[in-house]
Amino acid sequence: MNRHSLKFRSVPLALRLLARDRIRFAVTVTGICFVVILMLFLSGVYEGVRTESNGYVAGRPADVWIAQNNTTNLIRSSSFLQSSRADAFQAVPGVASIAPLLRLITTLSIRGRGVTAFVFGVVPGAAATYPKVVNGTGKLGKGEIVIDRALARRVGIGIGDTIRVQSRPYRVTGISTGTNAIISQFTFIRLEDAQELLGFPGVVSFFLIQAAPGVSRELLADRLRSRAPLLNVFSSDAFIANNLDEMRTGLLPILSTVAVFGGVVGVVVLTLLLYGTMLERREDYALLKAIGAGRGVLRVLVLRQSLVSVCCGFAFGLLGYFIAQPIVGGLVPVLALSLSPASAAVIGGAALAMGGVGAWLPLKKLERIYPAEVFRA
Repeated sequence: MNRHSLKFRSVPLALRLLARDRIRFAVTVTGICFVVILMLFLSGVYEGVRTESNGYVAGRPADVWIAQNNTTNLIRSSSFLQSSRADAFQAVPGVASIAPLLRLITTLSIRGRGVTAFVFGVVPGAAATYPKVVNGTGKLGKGEIVIDRALARRVGIGIGDTIRVQSRPYRVTGISTGTNAIISQFTFIRLEDAQELLGFPGVVSFFLIQAAPGVSRELLADRLRSRAPLLNVFSSDAFIANNLDEMRTGLLPILSTVAVFGGVVGVVVLTLLLYGTMLERREDYALLKAIGAGRGVLRVLVLRQSLVSVCCGFAFGLLGYFIAQPIVGGLVPVLALSLSPASAAVIGGAALAMGGVGAWLPLKKLERIYPAEVFRA
């Protein structure tokens, strides 16, 4: 490193060049800020889907799920089993308890408004199928219903209100959490009520089985498969993974596409800033070359301008996300947002990469600036 390079590195040239056109710098930071906010919200939606939409399945104190053949998840597949098969499963060594679950997709009538929702029929007292209730009570009686918190906020109802399920009145007795599938929400009634709605009193969708102490869920799943070879038997870990994969299959490609387009916009905005600055300050760069600034010094100068813009945009974007998050949650209650520090760090890394890509074209232009151009004016 020569004496001239040390002098150039000790002077904050990057900040001075950016400060000479503060309006352009502010516009660029604003553009990057909104791109970062977009990416943070997309990541928050994805994390929210993973935690909230899969919260009910992941929170079940069950070791094994039994479903109809070809049924692999709770959300996008149908399953119909005879409830009488529970006795045969209960006799399998290692089974501590078994709880039936009936899933319906139907329309709720709430204050004259039709809302599509999942309706689950559960047995009162069966902890394996009961949701986490955050308001009211989960002790369901006949004609009573527990509804998801996001659904309650969305339609503006609470404890004691009445809704109709297939024209039958149900009184809201509890509000649950971890039961928001984004595309729809979960509600819970007694199993007998759900079977009446379905029209088949002896039908359930799933059996949730808890293993006896000392019996592994994999071993119990193998025993149940041998007893019911024509049914699908999953350990709870496998069933949770199936539900998460189903969510990812439908949502992740959409979020990824929007994120990629957002990143492209950020790169274009940043490139325009640096390229425009270089064209307007062409004589300045020529002067730097004329007085001994090496190629490496000038490259670092351009990269520093890029990274300063990106870091400012990321900082303001992160602040904007945390300011907007509760506002968006209030406007769109069904939208679950959950941003982890790891996701924020990944987006920060993506922003830095965006800064590097955005500096590529200006660096190429820098190679074609000659010291003699300082005399052009």
